[in-house]
Amino acid sequence: MKRCLIIINKNAGTSKKINFEKVEKCLGNGYVYTRKTLPDDEINEIENFEAVAVCGGDGTLGSVLEKVCKQPIDLFYFPVGTLNDKAKAQRYEKHKSVCPGCSDYESSAKPVVYGVCEKILSDGKYKTVDCDGDVFAYVFAAGSFTPIGYTSEVKNKQKFGILAYVWQILEEYKTHRIEARIRNGKHVHEGKFTLVMFLKSPRCFGFHFNKAFEQDGTSGHLLAVRSPKHNGLLGKIEMFFPFFRAFFIGLKKEKTKGKIVFEKTYSTYLDLKSNVDFCKDGEKQTVSEGEYKVSFKRSICNFTVIEKF
Repeated sequence: MKRCLIIINKNAGTSKKINFEKVEKCLGNGYVYTRKTLPDDEINEIENFEAVAVCGGDGTLGSVLEKVCKQPIDLFYFPVGTLNDKAKAQRYEKHKSVCPGCSDYESSAKPVVYGVCEKILSDGKYKTVDCDGDVFAYVFAAGSFTPIGYTSEVKNKQKFGILAYVWQILEEYKTHRIEARIRNGKHVHEGKFTLVMFLKSPRCFGFHFNKAFEQDGTSGHLLAVRSPKHNGLLGKIEMFFPFFRAFFIGLKKEKTKGKIVFEKTYSTYLDLKSNVDFCKDGEKQTVSEGEYKVSFKRSICNFTVIEKF
């Protein structure tokens, strides 16, 4: 029989609604199961399994995806986080998200497009950012508002759900000055940015704004907002208009000039002039000064989202 590893993150926002018995019943009797919980257990030797079931939020999915994206296995995702933006993005597939053990189940498993950030060395070769931390499931972003993904306390997310982020949004309404040179195809954007985001989703942090999202394409989108001229209250007032345009009105057409940069991208070269804290699928990752290549790739593993269990 095939071997399946089940991983449940007990710190995920809505993890109380899932357990090992539910997952095993959902996936059926075709597997020999191994159970692991986060943050208690170490997750290793995933390559010894034919299937992995991940129960958690976007960050949990991203941490597992970086280990299995190049493996010929089946990856089942049970979204029990707070926002679950990656799972909501997959709804564009328009298939029934039901358990494989159900009688009316039709497999929708297919490779998933993910992002990867690699540092460019002086000899032109690439290396991962921090060994296992180079892959992201749907978002890799730095600057204004992005810390809300990793600064909200677990107990607040489990108690209040998405409302736990509301206070954090007010706290993180700050001006950032990320000095960078961004080269995407023929377009070069240089200067200081209050937001730099790479995205493979129609939504992020609960905002459904990327109207140019393409589910099947091996591409993502670059969103960058230039820093305001002023600091303090004046700077926040200046910031309001481009952020309102991007996240509340939404973006569909590419924008290459002005305060907002919004472009389709397969690979982008990002030259950071200082160390920057990024939000990678809701987890903090500090990226050091230097030049990086951020690109989107198609996985070898087959990916299925299961929302009804």
